[in-house]
Amino acid sequence: MGEFKKVIVAEDELTNSILLKRLLTKAGYSVVVAHNGLEALNLLEREPFDALLTDWMMPQLDGIELIQRVRERINPIPLIIMITALVSEGAKNYALESGADDYIAKPIDVDDLLTRLKDGLARKNQDAPFKIGHSQSSGNEIQPAFIGVTMASSTGGPPALIEIFKQLDEKINAAFFVVQHGPPWMLETFSQRLQKESKLNVFLAVNGLEPAPGSIFIAPGDKHMRIEPKTFRIQLDEGPKENFVRPAADPLFRSVSNAFGSSCIAVILTGLGRDGAQGAYHVSSNSGIVLVQDPETAIAPSMPKTIVEMGINHTIVPLNDMARTIADSVITLSAKPIS
Repeated sequence: MGEFKKVIVAEDELTNSILLKRLLTKAGYSVVVAHNGLEALNLLEREPFDALLTDWMMPQLDGIELIQRVRERINPIPLIIMITALVSEGAKNYALESGADDYIAKPIDVDDLLTRLKDGLARKNQDAPFKIGHSQSSGNEIQPAFIGVTMASSTGGPPALIEIFKQLDEKINAAFFVVQHGPPWMLETFSQRLQKESKLNVFLAVNGLEPAPGSIFIAPGDKHMRIEPKTFRIQLDEGPKENFVRPAADPLFRSVSNAFGSSCIAVILTGLGRDGAQGAYHVSSNSGIVLVQDPETAIAPSMPKTIVEMGINHTIVPLNDMARTIADSVITLSAKPIS
């Protein structure tokens, strides 16, 4: 853990706060307990913490309000994990869309909590990736009949993706491949919700699916998604985590770039960590287009900021202009002569 070990626990139930402090201290973290959201916010305003573990239902300031105020007022923003007995799908989605980086249901599985905390802190404090030498597009003799758009999002991603896809026409000459960091339940419910909001066809990806324009393919929980060169079919695997997550954007971006070559667009949206940066470099190196959500419009700016900081050839786009920019880019690439 190195220096990244200061944790604040916002929990009004005494037994739970004692339990959390004991297990986190035993795991090597320095822990401070706040007994309501307002106390936690005051502590965060006075000194930096690496992580905030917060209950939802608390007096004076509940967990959702606490998360929103932390994202508005605290710099640097800690890793935020919601820990609560509210376990409905609606509650889970609301917590994540309000700015939590992760969501853990009570009763707490200790090993699961420690793993997620460790991985979350590793993502938050990940060093900037190197520009690894890119893989050339696969020498495809098959010219793609449509554009491959690959997208990455994490914290705050679902509402950003919905805003984009609500505005895109189903006749767009592109297939969309999406990595949204999250557990299986989240990605299943998100794909169902997105289908209600979008005119495009939405699929939770399975092995062997053959992409078609006007379709969205979402990587399922705990599996990397890749695109097979020449056939363009979807492949799923349970390979090692990349950037401490699975599904990860980098393997998807690399594979879409290799399959589609210059007929590829990479879109990096709001999110914790640096996933998507190396993959975006592959896309740029293969003469594709890289679009980055303006970090100022991102709930969690670190993923888009990484692209900017690495100096990858990109265009910064405010979220409310992203759909139009994607559509214009698809038209531009579709009009290019076959090389």
